[in-house]
Amino acid sequence: MLDEVKGFWVTFRRLFTPNVTIQYPEEKRQMAPRFRGLPSLRADPETGEPLCVACGLCARICPTSCLEMTVVPSEEGDRELAEFILRSGRCLFCGMCAQVCPVDAITMSGEYELATLQRDGLIYTKTELAAIGAQNLGWWDADTQDAR
Repeated sequence: MLDEVKGFWVTFRRLFTPNVTIQYPEEKRQMAPRFRGLPSLRADPETGEPLCVACGLCARICPTSCLEMTVVPSEEGDRELAEFILRSGRCLFCGMCAQVCPVDAITMSGEYELATLQRDGLIYTKTELAAIGAQNLGWWDADTQDAR
């Protein structure tokens, strides 16, 4: 009997709380500050080139092997990133690639609307990831912006 009264009490309290409705396509929910969305590449604001130094740590540490890198030698004798592919259908959004990057070239963006009708839409290239990184400040970028 006491359990039934507790259940009715919970229902009665909920009856007087105001409803919160978000008109989704027009209004978007503010995500938590450390939300891990789609991994994106940060780019140099002056040149627009990704900050990646082609070390390959992100591709090695990824538990699902969703990152692919093609590295070519540059004129200066260093390595240069030729191709960077993210298969977001495999990605766990764990953030390990962003944590291991020595130059913070990868950041977890706030992108969460990733639905597509074809599987090819889940494959992102270097230019697409750099464009997403330029649009969105991820939690890592927001923390460093606050520190400045």
